[in-house]
Amino acid sequence: MADGSIDREAWARVVSDLIAQETGTQAKPQGNKSAFAQLVGVTYKTVLRWTQAASDVSEDSVRQVARALHISPLELLVRVGYYTGDDLNAAMQAAGPTTRIDQADPALQVILESDVPPRVQQRMIQRLEALRARDAERHVDEVRWWIDQAKEM
Repeated sequence: MADGSIDREAWARVVSDLIAQETGTQAKPQGNKSAFAQLVGVTYKTVLRWTQAASDVSEDSVRQVARALHISPLELLVRVGYYTGDDLNAAMQAAGPTTRIDQADPALQVILESDVPPRVQQRMIQRLEALRARDAERHVDEVRWWIDQAKEM
């Protein structure tokens, strides 16, 4: 289980990779820290400290970078050691053994990729399950009504 802290070295590697991906050019393939800082809404000094693994990093900072770059916050938090894959699986299982939502479900993906805390995501998943259960009940009621109408013909 992850200890709920960001691995500075992992974060430095991730940020360096993201700088190269987002701001790199043929002339400067390693990217531009100033441009990256502006892109994600932090100062150049912050990006410099991140790439040098010189300061602790908060979960909020990781989520801010993920939002700015349209990356899954959970994926990024796993990459930097805040969560493990097992933590995420446990969170999904905690949503309930009767989870009937397909992992490929677009609504579930929106929840999982959101930048809200995992406990909020769990509540959202539970609400989605309840909504789907109510919809299923309404569908059954409607089909019964169709049957009753067909019998009266």
